[in-house]
Amino acid sequence: MSSQSRSADTARHGLSRDEALQLCQRVLGYSRADHARVNLQSGWRGFTRVATNRITTSGGSSDVSVRIMSVFGKRVASVSTNSLDEASLASAVRRSEQLARISPEDPDYMGELGPQEYEQTDGYYESTGAMSPEARAETAALAIRAAENAGLVAAGFMDVRAGAQAMATSTGLRAYFASTGVALTLTVRTPDGSSSGWAGDEANDWEKIESERVAADAVDKCLRWRDKTSLGPGRYTVILKPTAVGMLMRNMRGAFSARTADEGRSFFSKPGGGNRLGEKLFEAAVTLTSDPSADNSEVAPFAGQGEPRGATVWVSGGVVGNLSYSRFWADRQGRPSQPGPSNFLMAGGDSSIEAMIASTRRGVLITRFWYIRGLNPRTISFTGLTRDGTFLIENGRISRPVNNFRFNQSLVEMLNNVEAMGPSRRVAASENSSVSSPIVVPALKVREFNLSSVSDAI
Repeated sequence: MSSQSRSADTARHGLSRDEALQLCQRVLGYSRADHARVNLQSGWRGFTRVATNRITTSGGSSDVSVRIMSVFGKRVASVSTNSLDEASLASAVRRSEQLARISPEDPDYMGELGPQEYEQTDGYYESTGAMSPEARAETAALAIRAAENAGLVAAGFMDVRAGAQAMATSTGLRAYFASTGVALTLTVRTPDGSSSGWAGDEANDWEKIESERVAADAVDKCLRWRDKTSLGPGRYTVILKPTAVGMLMRNMRGAFSARTADEGRSFFSKPGGGNRLGEKLFEAAVTLTSDPSADNSEVAPFAGQGEPRGATVWVSGGVVGNLSYSRFWADRQGRPSQPGPSNFLMAGGDSSIEAMIASTRRGVLITRFWYIRGLNPRTISFTGLTRDGTFLIENGRISRPVNNFRFNQSLVEMLNNVEAMGPSRRVAASENSSVSSPIVVPALKVREFNLSSVSDAI
C-alpha cells in the first residue's frame, strides 16, 4: 500500500479506532443481558447522478449507527439507533433486552466470541475519502461531453463511501476496519432510445477509476449497437466482458456453504451424504479465492459474528478446496469455522478480448447482464437478460449488433466450458450501480452458453 494512497486517522471520515471502540464499550456498559454484541457503522456517503445530459442530483451525508444485540440464554434480539446521547443509547439497550426476553430461542446461537487475532489490513484510500463534490462533477461533465459530442444522451451514477465499522462483545472481542469505495457507471442512449451502451468501474481507490475509458466505452457501444438485427436463441460460444462475468460470479459466492451441501441442498452435495470437498468439479483453469487484503479490493478481516477472515482458496485448478462453515455448523461437524467469501477473486489468463473474437467462428459478445435471479442451487443456475451492447461474431470479427436475450445458465457448466481467459480486473458487478463487495474477474470465452429466448429489452 503506497503512503500516498492512505491518509492519517485524523483526516478520515468515520470514527477512529479509539473513538469507535470507546463508543462500543459505552454501549456494552449499559447491558444487563447474559451476553451482548455491538456493531457500529460510521462514515460518509456522497453521490452524483446524471440524466438527460445534465447533473440532476448531488449530495452527501454522514452518520454513525449502532446496533445492539442482547442475549438471554438462546433468546436473541437487536435494536439499532443513530442517537448517541447517553439516554438514547441506554434506551436502545433496554429495548433490545425487552425484545430478547420475549423472542423464541435461536437453536443456532453459539454464544459470543472472546478476543480474536485479525489480519492487519486497511481499505481506506485518501484519494476516495478526500473526493470533493467538484471532482464528482468534473467526472460527470466528462461523460456528458462525450455523449453530447456523439449526439447521444447520458445517464449515470457515482457512489462514494468512506468510513469505518467496529464490533465489540461482552466477552472481550474488539474489531475495527476502515475503508473507502467508489462506483462509477454510465449508460448512453440514442435520443430515440433505440440503442444503448453501458460501461462502469469500481474501486476502493479513486485513482484506479478510469473515467475517460468508461465514457468512451459507453459511447462506443451505443453507436455500434444502432440498427440491431435479429438473432435467434440457442447455445452459443460467448465472449463475456469482465462486467458480465462479475455479475454472474458475484451470485456464486453464496454457493460455497458446507451446511447446504451436507444437507443435500446444493451442487456441492455428495450423493449419499456429505459434500464434495477435494473433488475436481470445474475446468482446470478455474481458481477462485477471497482475500481481505487484496489490493484495491480490501474488506474487513472479520465476519458477522467476529470470526477472523483470512485469504481462502475456494477452488484451485478446478478442485474444490474449501466450503464455508458457520460457527454452528462447524461445531456440529467437528470442524473449524470458516466464513464465506467477502470479496471474490477469479484468476485470469493472458488472452485479450480481441484475440478471443479473432478465434471465434460464430458467437456472441456480451457487455453485461441485468435482473439476474437464481433458478436451481443444485446446478448453481441463474437467469437474466443481456443488456447495453450485444453483438454477433462471425469468422473472427464482430459482424453486426443483435437483439438482447434471456439466458438460463448453470455456472457450473459455464466454468467447465471455458476456452479462454483475459487478465483479471475489478468490475462494477452490482445491478444497482452502488459500491458493493469487490469482485475481481477476467473476460471469458465460453462455449455452449444458453441464450434461451429473445428479449425486446434495450
